[in-house]
Amino acid sequence: MKKRFVVISLLFVFGFFFGSWALTSQASASAEIKLDQGKWCPEVKARLETLIAQNAGKGKKVIFDFDNTLICRDIGEATFAAMAGEKKLTLKNIPLEITPPFTLNGKRISPDNAENITMFYEDFLSATKHQPGEACPYSNGYAWVVQIMAGMTPADILSFTEKAYAKGIARQDSENPNLQETKINGYRQPFFYPEMTDLAGLFLKNGYDVYVISASNIWTVRWMVIKNLNPLIQARHGEGLGIAPDHVIGVSVLLEDTRTGELHKDPLLVRTNKAYANMNLEELANYKLTSQIVYPLTGYFGKVANIIKFITSDRPFLIAGDSPNDHPMLNMAENRLWITRLEKMGYQEKTVKLIDNSLPGEWLLQPVLYKKSPGFVSSQADLDQSFST
Repeated sequence: MKKRFVVISLLFVFGFFFGSWALTSQASASAEIKLDQGKWCPEVKARLETLIAQNAGKGKKVIFDFDNTLICRDIGEATFAAMAGEKKLTLKNIPLEITPPFTLNGKRISPDNAENITMFYEDFLSATKHQPGEACPYSNGYAWVVQIMAGMTPADILSFTEKAYAKGIARQDSENPNLQETKINGYRQPFFYPEMTDLAGLFLKNGYDVYVISASNIWTVRWMVIKNLNPLIQARHGEGLGIAPDHVIGVSVLLEDTRTGELHKDPLLVRTNKAYANMNLEELANYKLTSQIVYPLTGYFGKVANIIKFITSDRPFLIAGDSPNDHPMLNMAENRLWITRLEKMGYQEKTVKLIDNSLPGEWLLQPVLYKKSPGFVSSQADLDQSFST
């Protein structure tokens, strides 16, 4: 534990120094535009306030990754874990034609010998990492975990998302003196970072065009945004504010309308069917998932492709992300907010390389914890306090 803590401490010092260096030009914000203090790094908070104030009312594009960026932890994986825990998904009832056997670290892995479906998924995420030059190792896993839901309806999926989120019960982990983690079938349950909820709302309130793009299944993420994030934003910043349903982009498959037999793509259906867009469960129950991915997949460079296709071909004003999956779209932005997960040293090393070779623009680094004592980290003293018990 001591060695791990030292590594985290050193990373925080680096992140704080780099953040300070990037922010020296303008650190004051207009009196009207203020984020709640929360546990922001003071320099990052001040710079965000200034950026928002200087560019308000212009309809500039702001894009947030979802898992581990707007929320702490991963709602897509927690939803999958809930399905696996209740045997809605097992290695016996998924399409085997999209579930290939493979060798990983000298061990043969297949649906026949894997311990369970979640273990197979974790191994499948790394199935191509052995290849030199592999820059998008998790892409096939992101697709597979949605493809295996074939036969379900979006309404079916949301029942498990609701169980996985559980009204944000995992928020209690931030203050748990025993450093306990709230889990569902072995996967950490997510909650919204209050600081990110406030930030998204402040962008909306000041005339920015806000989007969410995620490598989790679209129905889960859209439900989280429409039914959970937007009410939080409205409670803080006023009625009528919120991210539009068609501004939420995620992994999807072709949908069969069981009333007509016609196939639909979510990015188009969400623009033409109001009940579907607003997550009406009766309407969602009329659509059955196939196993055919809708391209471009919202992972890695596919996020950039989706931005160009559905948002803008210009550089977005600001993009926020937390993992190498977000690196391609972060490089595209004029300003970047990097949610620095202190437990993910490998991610930070890759990000340093990206920063050194990225397009011109600012990088704002905000440290967080997502395992024990999860939440934003404002200072070294705050980090020390998180593990003082």
